[in-house]
Amino acid sequence: MNDDVVVSVLCIAYNHEKYIRSALDGFVNQKTNFRYEVLINDDASTDHTAAIIAEYEAKYPDIIKPVYQTENQYSKGVFITKSILFPRSKGKYTAICEGDDYWCDENKLQKQVDFLESHEEYAACVHNTRLLDCRTGGSWPMYKGEQDRDLTFKEVVNYSAACFHTSSILCRREWFCIPDELRANGFGDYPRAVYMRLNGKIHYLKDIMSVYRMFTAGSWTARNQNNASKQQRICSQKARTDFTEKLRRYCREQGVTPEYQKAVNDVANRDQLQLAVLQKGGRCLLHGPQLGIFMGLSLEKKIHVLDTVRTEFKTERNEKR
Repeated sequence: MNDDVVVSVLCIAYNHEKYIRSALDGFVNQKTNFRYEVLINDDASTDHTAAIIAEYEAKYPDIIKPVYQTENQYSKGVFITKSILFPRSKGKYTAICEGDDYWCDENKLQKQVDFLESHEEYAACVHNTRLLDCRTGGSWPMYKGEQDRDLTFKEVVNYSAACFHTSSILCRREWFCIPDELRANGFGDYPRAVYMRLNGKIHYLKDIMSVYRMFTAGSWTARNQNNASKQQRICSQKARTDFTEKLRRYCREQGVTPEYQKAVNDVANRDQLQLAVLQKGGRCLLHGPQLGIFMGLSLEKKIHVLDTVRTEFKTERNEKR
């Protein structure tokens, strides 16, 4: 086995004592013909997460390489993966898995590395994921009946996180960090997916090799399980709209293909309209610049915007009851 680290796994943990053992077991149980390392940032957890990580560090010192924070870095606005973990990493490839998710296939890394080693034109390899509802214990595959295939740029820019879960990503080191021009506050999965696909192909494996825990305490799904307020919906859509405008500008400056620019323009225009609907109501589509933008959308994007109008109407009607 070569002494060089081939894969660096980046893991963020905070108050994950209920789940972190599953994540750590998934890491150390990987069967590979290459070296890999797991860099874990414990973000000043107030439970026993750090102690559990220390157990694994003592048992697997060549694999588990923690960073123990004394002050929470996320609350200070620090981008932990980019600023703390990635600079410490050594691998040719980078994988991600948060402390409340886990890998369920001991051959995950080997399968993905084998593919990328023999396909230089690919930026990343991803796979199917099992979704686990922590409220009910129910679980189901993210995708059913899928086959191994390549993901098109259009579907990645259209559907973002719906294409694959973060825990499934293995990408080439050079395409992991999102450039500052594309950095987005509040969400990093979508920008990273788009950036990877801009720089190479993404191959999807049908095998379920990770588990995404939904509705864990403090998670995004838990925070959003109830209807968000109108202001929260506006803030969320504005963040996405700001990113797709950055993406439109970035693609123009980088001279990407007309096909890619058209896909980005369609998504950016859709996001503009969805933000306008949230801020001004559905009637804004009937006149002015919004009408012109709406008429220029593809049928698929028109349906998305109209669905936003319908959802907002129903939500506001229910709130008034």
